[in-house]
Amino acid sequence: MLVRAGEERFTDAASFAADENLLIGSQAGTTNFYTAVYEVLDGDEANPRIKLFETFGAAVQALLTGDVDMVLMDAASTRGYIGANPDALKSLGEPLGTEEFGFIFTPGSDLVEPFNAAIETMQQDGYAGSLNLRWFYLYDSAAN
Repeated sequence: MLVRAGEERFTDAASFAADENLLIGSQAGTTNFYTAVYEVLDGDEANPRIKLFETFGAAVQALLTGDVDMVLMDAASTRGYIGANPDALKSLGEPLGTEEFGFIFTPGSDLVEPFNAAIETMQQDGYAGSLNLRWFYLYDSAAN
């Protein structure tokens, strides 16, 4: 949960949901939107507590200006926005979900087997984990 730096009205998804005055900023149709609807709020996709924006950046701007109280996003994006606004934003609570990503190949592609073998090798020798740590947990956008 990305929130303003001084946020003290809630500490997790349950306490956010319990305060009917709090608003979530989100981009429609994204994993973050569906997490807000089904993991934080009441499962109603038309819930007026979700304010929709065309981009995550617009939702973060609404957070910075006080138009919404929280924006859900992935760890890397959260770190990037906090790096760009270190005195204005912070991360709050535990992750509310995970998502798997994949690659698409044309049917019958000769690349599927070698690609899968490379991923398997990277997982077995720990290289995939080190890349994940470097780019999604240790990456500091303010330093680059």
